[in-house]
Formats: sequence, C-alpha cells, structure tokens
Amino acid sequence: MAAKISETLLEYAAPVIAQMPPDASRRQEVLEVIITVWNALVVAQWGQEDLLPGLYRRLEALPQPSRTAMHAIVDALVERKRQHFQDDLRAVGRWELRVKADGELSLWAEARGPAR
Repeated sequence: MAAKISETLLEYAAPVIAQMPPDASRRQEVLEVIITVWNALVVAQWGQEDLLPGLYRRLEALPQPSRTAMHAIVDALVERKRQHFQDDLRAVGRWELRVKADGELSLWAEARGPAR
C-alpha cells in the first residue's frame, strides 16, 4: 500500500524545508509552491496541459535575488519528483499544514486522481 500523500509530500519537500527557518508562515508559502510543482508534474503525466512553463513565467516577475532562488528551488523539485517519485500520479487537492508544539510539521492532504 502506498504511503499517504501527506507523508509522500513531506518526504518530497524535506530538502527544501530543511533549509528554511522555522517560521510557520514561510513554510506554508513554500509548501504551496512545492505542491504547485508536484501537481503540475502529475497533471502533465495524466496527459493534461503542462503547467510548468506558466509557473516559470510567473517566477520571472519576482525581484532578484528571489527570482534566482525560486527558480533553483523549482528546478530541484522537478528533478526530485522525476528521480524519486515519478510513478506517484496522485495530485493534491485540499491540504493543511500544522506545526506541532515541538516544531515538527504535520500535513493533512487530499489525494486526487485524474478527472474522468
């Protein structure tokens, strides 16, 4: 049986989250980017529109050095998905990030399959 999508996402996101300060609001924002990249890659594998070019275009609007940093993060996430999670075709629907009292992240996420 596959791991819960929330567990898979935290594993996928671990290298990015590990580099972040423990600011919960920033983690929420970064996790939103991580899930956006994950979903873009999954729906492309479903045969739907490739959303990555649009994401990269939106990054171009960011000021430097944020633009370069976010571009590198997205590139790393794309590569990580392709290397370690290629066969996981679950998209993420609704989700909620919680930070436990000890600082550990807890994620609830809804897995979605391709529309029929």
